[in-house]
Amino acid sequence: MESHFAERANRAFGDVEAISGRALQPFSFAGEQRATNLLDKAIRALDDGDTDRASALVRRAAHLPFDDHEQAAPAAIAAHMELFCLITDTVEEADVDDSRWLEAAAEVLENADESARYDMRDVLTSIDHDYSLTTKEHSRVRAVVAGIPDRAELKDLTLSPAELADQVMSILAACRAYRAALPSSTD
Repeated sequence: MESHFAERANRAFGDVEAISGRALQPFSFAGEQRATNLLDKAIRALDDGDTDRASALVRRAAHLPFDDHEQAAPAAIAAHMELFCLITDTVEEADVDDSRWLEAAAEVLENADESARYDMRDVLTSIDHDYSLTTKEHSRVRAVVAGIPDRAELKDLTLSPAELADQVMSILAACRAYRAALPSSTD
């Protein structure tokens, strides 16, 4: 690694790119934290049945400044991570032969709108690639995402704040649906 950095320092502009990346990182973190905070409040508002407040909070998140360091809108990153962490935490907590996490995801995919389906597909594809699943689970993941066409990740789309807010609301609805589809802990 040291030889890589030494070589980069010997080029035009030296370590400026690496240093500027580190300098911008706290701003990226702050933007993502603001978006996550707003989306957490929006989820609580949805749980309380207050869709107007949830929509207002999501719109605020969608209007946060674009993150030049991450090259993404903080709300897009936060919404994706909300769904990703929800599902991966469930996978990690499940027993080896317990595929209820996947059945809940399949149920959500059947009923979710197009926006949420893309993000759910991205999460399941990552799990299929990165997690040690049973052969049956790998096959099932591939089967449930097979009909969803390719699309760039949410963070890579160029959307207006209103369009981003709509996408984020769809993902939050998918999160709520996923929680509801999971069997209760008393089962």
